Amino acid sequence: MTQSFPTSNPEASASPKKQQTTQSQRMTDSETRYQRLMELVEAEDASNGEVGCGRDWGERLPVYLRTCGINISDDKLRTLLREHLGNVLMERDFDSIMTQVSRFIESVVVQVHSQSESPKPSPTQTEQVTEHIPTAELRQSFQSELGEFCNDADIEQIAQFTHQVIHQAVLHPRYTFSEPIWVLKGEEKIYIAQAKRVKEAIAKVREQNPEETGELNVVKVGGLLSPDQVIVLEPTEI
Repeated sequence: MTQSFPTSNPEASASPKKQQTTQSQRMTDSETRYQRLMELVEAEDASNGEVGCGRDWGERLPVYLRTCGINISDDKLRTLLREHLGNVLMERDFDSIMTQVSRFIESVVVQVHSQSESPKPSPTQTEQVTEHIPTAELRQSFQSELGEFCNDADIEQIAQFTHQVIHQAVLHPRYTFSEPIWVLKGEEKIYIAQAKRVKEAIAKVREQNPEETGELNVVKVGGLLSPDQVIVLEPTEI
């Protein structure tokens, strides 16, 4: 004689209330993802397509979504850039610097708030970085906005990265200004040469004027001149 026993079905045995809650939660998550996607689509449309899809955060995406509002304001850093580099770079260069620094800060903040990732020490600076903006001013600006979320080592890391980005922008600006104009005074003549450095200017003078063997002194340098600027010499300088 064969006797059959009913097999248990987890889904069938689950209470209707629990099934309803799970289904409702799935719908809520799906709606949230859809809403976020629509927001990104609207942002891309509003920017005329001039927006990237962003980096792949992988498992740290939830951390990024929680911390993406932690960053520096555009005004503070841009004001520093204009103050120290307004005669060298243009707004397009400032935009590029701001974007790179902002993305780097996002990475640092996500790293700080990722519990699954052990803290990493700040990278050791192997070469001296040119400070187009004093480090103290950069630190103060970053500290005022990020001090609540980042420690001193993180702030220093952001400052050093900013130095590197700014220096690269100075070396390779999006708009190339004319080379500086050098006014050089010899024993009997005054020479005007255009070159990046004073040594190059002196070399040009000597190449075109072999008879000039004496010492050449810099009377004035025009700096990075825009096309509508001129050099003014005082009578006492000639």
